[in-house]
Amino acid sequence: MKMSRATLIVAFSLIVFSCLTAFATKSAAGEFLYAPEGNRLRVIDLEQAAAGVISAPVLIESAASDPVDGRDINGMVCALPDGSGAFVAGEDTGQPDRPAGWGVFSVQGQQIGKLVARAGSRVPEPHGCAFNAQGHLLTTEVGDPGFGASNGQLILWFPPYKGFGPSRYCKLAGDIGTAGGLVIDGQGRVYVASSSGREILRFSPPFPTGPDAAGGCGEVDVYGDPMADAVAREIFAGAHWWRGLITYSGLAFAANGHLYASSVFTGRIGEFSPRGELVRMIVEPDTWTPPHATGTPHGLAVAANGDLYYADLDIVWEDWMPGPGENGRLWRVRFDESGEPQAPEVLLDGLAFPDGLGILPGSGVGD
Repeated sequence: MKMSRATLIVAFSLIVFSCLTAFATKSAAGEFLYAPEGNRLRVIDLEQAAAGVISAPVLIESAASDPVDGRDINGMVCALPDGSGAFVAGEDTGQPDRPAGWGVFSVQGQQIGKLVARAGSRVPEPHGCAFNAQGHLLTTEVGDPGFGASNGQLILWFPPYKGFGPSRYCKLAGDIGTAGGLVIDGQGRVYVASSSGREILRFSPPFPTGPDAAGGCGEVDVYGDPMADAVAREIFAGAHWWRGLITYSGLAFAANGHLYASSVFTGRIGEFSPRGELVRMIVEPDTWTPPHATGTPHGLAVAANGDLYYADLDIVWEDWMPGPGENGRLWRVRFDESGEPQAPEVLLDGLAFPDGLGILPGSGVGD
């Protein structure tokens, strides 16, 4: 297994010890769920899935399975805003010999670019991604696990994204505890899940407009990389211990503007108002430590019809330590006509380390 498995084992062990819904207003036509697992990238046609036909062909094979064209893919998947069908995903093929970063891929799954920034962790783990209204990419790098090693990063990237030349970026934060899922709201505010930090952070614009002092990125971090002069930062939501929302990992916006957040180790998904108030629980198993009947949700994604999807790492105990098991799954939560969540249902099982998701308007599979 990749180093990401060991990262989660250490992080979580430290945490342990301290039918279509009637509610839907849009169809799933033209939407595809991109689901990394086992270092490969699978794609699911959500229109077919809504009709009960679950097919998950591989768009990008792992480097171990295809040494020529394969790439090791993980984390969230985000469409480039240029309408080309190209997308960004975490790509760490061959690390540490090749630096980990975010790969840029054509709609057919061919790598057409890579974005790399220095990290403090020994084995960097690219994860979150999202584009803002200005067309700038924001990403999270997990950092080292544990409460004392808060070196996860939030990075702002500037075009061009295609190509393999030096990347243009500015770091907005470098002290996040196990940085995970990332989303951006209608006001351009950036939300980052912090698992070992037991919080959801929110960063507000204005953000730098370029990777230098003229663009508001005149500081330098401990690695010599460009750092923002100033960033507005706050805690959007802290741990809700009594409801088991502690190890925040995945984030996704609901159609009503509320924020879904998963707590991977405790197996829960909660819904928060724009003010950071816990509104209700979406997934709430009876157990407090894994295994959970409804899995250990990590990455989240919401379709246009309101269906919520989550990637389940299948955290299990090995030698008194928790880590991802061999039966990772992909789940769907539908909502009834009154908006109440229904029992989660398994769409795929037998997956290896499914950590992130992305819903994109189109697929290169078969093109």
